[in-house]
Amino acid sequence: LNDLSAAMVQPVALPELVRRSATIVHGTILASRCESEAGGARIYTYVTVSGKEFFKGGPAQGNTVVFRQIGGQVGDQVIYVPGTPRFTAKQEVLLFLTGDDAGGYPQVMGIFQGALRPVPGSDGARRVEPFGPEGAASLRADPSPGGGQGRSPLGGGFSNFLERIRGLVRSQAKDASK
Repeated sequence: LNDLSAAMVQPVALPELVRRSATIVHGTILASRCESEAGGARIYTYVTVSGKEFFKGGPAQGNTVVFRQIGGQVGDQVIYVPGTPRFTAKQEVLLFLTGDDAGGYPQVMGIFQGALRPVPGSDGARRVEPFGPEGAASLRADPSPGGGQGRSPLGGGFSNFLERIRGLVRSQAKDASK
């Protein structure tokens, strides 16, 4: 078992996460597979997502995107990166992905920062949550227009969170076209 030390991830506010992401997708995990590369020195897990909605970026054709993350298991060899989300088939996700890496695949922003999922709240309504405690700690409150403490990055229901993402993408696209 190889344990790669977790990378330090700088906390980021939701608007910055949206700005830095090449692709933002709400969808369902279809499958994952592990492959060794570089003569077995590296193992990657390749994850296929069926996109229900692409807020930003997306595939040139169809509605699926494949991303990869370092770590996984091939035979007896296991590479584990602390904090790396583990995805399972049929799991609903909201992903913020990088542009393509040197191998031609996007990755989750900030190893785990860009991996979120809807979960039932105490009131029965769905809310958004990161895949692990590292994810929650890595998201800062949104900046307040007055400079004070802003709104919680994961506060509110899942539908409202998706609407915030749509609004941020629209606003950032408008600002970029100026």
